[in-house]
Amino acid sequence: MTAAQAAQLTRHFQSQVLKVAELLARRLRVTALRADVSDIDAWWDQISPAVQKEILTGQSALARMARGYLQQHALLNGVALAPVVVEPNAQQIAEALRVTGPVAFKTQMAISGSEAAATRTMASQLQGAATRLVLQGSRETTMRTFREREEMAGWRRIGGGGKSCAFCSMLIGRGAVYSKSSSEFRSHDRCSCSAEPLYRREPEPPEVRRLQEQWLEATAGTSGAAAVRAWRLFHDGQDTTP
Repeated sequence: MTAAQAAQLTRHFQSQVLKVAELLARRLRVTALRADVSDIDAWWDQISPAVQKEILTGQSALARMARGYLQQHALLNGVALAPVVVEPNAQQIAEALRVTGPVAFKTQMAISGSEAAATRTMASQLQGAATRLVLQGSRETTMRTFREREEMAGWRRIGGGGKSCAFCSMLIGRGAVYSKSSSEFRSHDRCSCSAEPLYRREPEPPEVRRLQEQWLEATAGTSGAAAVRAWRLFHDGQDTTP
C-alpha cells in the first residue's frame, strides 16, 4: 500500500459523490426557479413529496457508495473493515427543505417585496441545502463507522478542491481527529469537504502543517471569537488551496 494510492482513492470517491450531489442540487434549483409564486405553499405541497424522495434516494446512494469506498480504503491499508451504513432521516430532510424553500421565499418577500428576488433566494438556498443533505449520506456513514468500529482509529477532513472557505480551512488545519467523542462532521450548505479514514496515528501532511502555521501567524495575540475573526480576515486575503 502507498499513501498515494489511498489519497487517489479518496479524491476519486470525493469527486464521484460531489457529482451526484451537485446534479441533484442543480435540478432542484431549476425546479425552484419555476415556482408558482401566486401560492407558494400550494406549489410546495405539490412538489415536495417528489423532491424529498429524490434527496432521500441520493443520500441513500451516497451512503452505499461510502461503504464501498471505506472497504477499499481499509484494504489498501491492510485492514478489514465492516462499514456502518446510515439510513436517511426523512423528517430532517423534509424540514431542511421546507426552511430553505417556502420559508426562505416568504422571508425574502418580507424584506424586498420582490417575487423575482424571493424566487432566486429560495432557489439558491434549496440548491445549497440539497448538496449538504445528499452528501450527508457519505459523511455520516464515515462518521458512524468511526464511532462504532475500532479498526478505524481516526479521520482527517479533506477539502473539496479549489480554495476552501475560511471555516473549512480552519477545521482542516486542526488536523486528524482520533477521539471517538469528536465524530461530528461540521459542514455548511455547498460545503464540498469529506472525511478520510485513518487506521493509525500518523504525521500531518504538508498542506495541513501549512494551515497550522498560517493559523498561528494570523491569530497571534488573540483567542476565541477574536481568533476566528482574525483568521477569516487573513484567509480572505490569501490564495489558500488545501
